[in-house]
Amino acid sequence: MSTELFDPTVPAPQETIAYAPRPARLEGLRVGLVENTKFNSNVLLTKVGERLAERYKMKVVGMSRKQSPAHGVDEQAIKEFKTKADFVIAGIGD
Repeated sequence: MSTELFDPTVPAPQETIAYAPRPARLEGLRVGLVENTKFNSNVLLTKVGERLAERYKMKVVGMSRKQSPAHGVDEQAIKEFKTKADFVIAGIGD
């Protein structure tokens, strides 16, 4: 009798990731927030937004809630953030 094993590992992707350029300054920027529905993720991001507003006079332009941690950000939220936000922070809870 033999047992067949499944190897779930795959090779790492060989693509290069291009990061967005960092802003020259933080003062007065507009930030969007994305939370992933985990416990307290909205609380964490709300606090981050408040701190950024206090320290850098940033404006929180909205918070989007994903369907679940495994889902991507809603296309409508992406469109809104592209026009209203200078950058977006995604956060998790737990």
